[in-house]
Amino acid sequence: MMEVPRARLAGFLPLALLAACSAQQCDPNRADLFTGIGCSAGNGYQQRTQDLDAQRNLLRQQAAQAQGNAVAAQNQAAWAQDAVAQQRQRLQAFQNRNASLRRRLAALEQSKRISAAQYHAAMQNLNEAGKLADSPNEADKTKADKQVQAIVDSISHM
Repeated sequence: MMEVPRARLAGFLPLALLAACSAQQCDPNRADLFTGIGCSAGNGYQQRTQDLDAQRNLLRQQAAQAQGNAVAAQNQAAWAQDAVAQQRQRLQAFQNRNASLRRRLAALEQSKRISAAQYHAAMQNLNEAGKLADSPNEADKTKADKQVQAIVDSISHM
């Protein structure tokens, strides 16, 4: 049998130790013989596994947070769509009421139950109320409703 000379073994041992010290990034896909030995002898593979586990856990947390943010954004978008739909309905109802009042005012003027000056003043108030109803400001919308109601009240007894 052939024995490995001790001098040769003694020369190999420092190289293995040096490889163990230099194996900081123990990636099995990139390790050569000495780096692999160094990673196996030291805790390089274990440290890499821990680092990758920590990175995976961080990415999972970030993904969960991103999913939570996406759900919140979807909820907010749904709320905004509902608010827009409600405002559209309110505006449509206002415009329908405004058109009905215009027809009634025209009929009252035709039948001479109101004067031309009253008709033009009421139409001007309806035009102003229509502009206020289109405003994003709630106070303007309330003012528009009050103006229209005042016109309704003034012609309701005619």
